[in-house]
Amino acid sequence: MKAAVALAAALVGAVPARAAIDCWMDAPHPQTADRLPSMHASVAPLQQALQRLNAQLHRQTALQALPSSRLRSSWQIAGQWALPARGAHFLLRDHRESMWLGRCDVVKGADRLPPRASIVVQVNQPEAFFATAVPELRDEQFSAWREVFPTAQVQGRPLYGGHMLVITADGRLPWVPVTTADYLDFTERDLMRRHVEARAALASQQVAMAPAAREADIQRVVEGMRRVDPAQALRLEQELRASLAAEARAIESAAARRGSRGLDDDPIGRQLDKLRAYRKRLGAAALAAQARLGLNGLRDDAHPAERYPALVRPDPDYPWDRLHPSRPQMLMVSVRGTGEFELPMAEVLGQLDIVALEALVRQQP
Repeated sequence: MKAAVALAAALVGAVPARAAIDCWMDAPHPQTADRLPSMHASVAPLQQALQRLNAQLHRQTALQALPSSRLRSSWQIAGQWALPARGAHFLLRDHRESMWLGRCDVVKGADRLPPRASIVVQVNQPEAFFATAVPELRDEQFSAWREVFPTAQVQGRPLYGGHMLVITADGRLPWVPVTTADYLDFTERDLMRRHVEARAALASQQVAMAPAAREADIQRVVEGMRRVDPAQALRLEQELRASLAAEARAIESAAARRGSRGLDDDPIGRQLDKLRAYRKRLGAAALAAQARLGLNGLRDDAHPAERYPALVRPDPDYPWDRLHPSRPQMLMVSVRGTGEFELPMAEVLGQLDIVALEALVRQQP
């Protein structure tokens, strides 16, 4: 959201009168993602929190005064497939008049049009706090994202990325910096994997190009053609054998160049050497410092560290209440508006009942 909250507040009086919303639809999903009834006792804490959240938003005058549109609240509780907690997704969005149906409904597929005004709340889902769903770095041991930084304050709370509030029981952020040591470990694992894959691909290519394999391929093609056009089969056989001879000469030439160049034919191996040499030059403090994407010793162009994005990951030591996995323990609250909804949604953001939102994660089980 481009307009700063402070600017929005200052301009409230200058905003012309606008039509209130046409209606507000509530559309909770009847089942959790793992097919429990949404009112099942095991998910009651989450269901009650989502209902209270929706009721809070219904009471917000800035939402009721949005430009003429229909609002719809929808939410679903996630499956409990993995600890530490069960998640949930809440979406409040607008629907333009072309999508309206009846007195207070929208046509099927109305969600295909992107919202102009939206409030998204993700519950107990640490990865939702990052700007992209796909991490910058990922393997079987590690996932990391670019850090999102505060851009302003709303009621004394940091606003991240221009639209997001982070709400936890004690104010603790749900992410931690990635250390340079972790980043270099990941980079080495990635290079070693690519090294193994490159060697396997080369071995497979060599098998496919072996004389016996190519001879069998030529015979299959020529025999098929011979049954249709013997004369054309002879010409095809000559062309294929000439092509095979040219390929064999190319392979021999490449092998000779590899022999003369040595390590020059192993670019991934050279990168591994470069990475390891870079790591040896770093002291303990540098290895423990926050990692920056691209600052791993493999780039030849040197820029100030600030030019490289800082990396973070979900906090592996976050104090989850594992005895009550359906209790709300962290919220990502995102408020956005575009076009004619940009300034009104800035007002909505400024008027959020943040104390009530914080109470959702402070409730006792």
